[in-house]
Amino acid sequence: MFNEAHVILSGRVAYDPQYRVVGNNVPRLSMRVVWTTRRRDSATGEWVDGNTSGVNVTCWRKLAENLNVCLRKGDPVLVRGKLEVRPYVGRDGQSKTAVDVDAITVGPDLTRGVAHFLRVSAMAGKTAAQQAAELAEGENGDGYDGAAPAGDDGAAALAAMADGEADTAADDDMFDDSAIEALAKDAEGVAAPF
Repeated sequence: MFNEAHVILSGRVAYDPQYRVVGNNVPRLSMRVVWTTRRRDSATGEWVDGNTSGVNVTCWRKLAENLNVCLRKGDPVLVRGKLEVRPYVGRDGQSKTAVDVDAITVGPDLTRGVAHFLRVSAMAGKTAAQQAAELAEGENGDGYDGAAPAGDDGAAALAAMADGEADTAADDDMFDDSAIEALAKDAEGVAAPF
């Protein structure tokens, strides 16, 4: 870790990530993550947008496979990785600067939405997309029949994402409203510790 700059950034995926298998069957996913700074205008008191910035993010191996199943354009993400700033000459002959991040971890930014995490078991020789499809079909051979707990359609949703059929809009059936109401009623009778 000598002479490396590590960063953590929050932004949105600018376009659908590009997944490729390179070299000796090494999965690679590349994407652009952008963000716009906001500031409060002292004269009006309103929030105004500042500059939009972005970085090129590269993900490798298992991280690339898993992100290929679940990440789409517009998704809010948190990225942790190694920063590299490099000069290059653009098509117009002008000197430019590229900012790249070699990702170590990528996850959803839960300040901007909710997520349903589905752990996939390490089955040798299978991609994340194949594992998601097997979970949906109940064919993974470890005793799991693919049936999600009552009210939980996570395996089917993950399989739909693997097939590219998932709708990026929020799923109305993600939460069991009756369970949330029951928890709220239970919380009313509990004294706050402070």
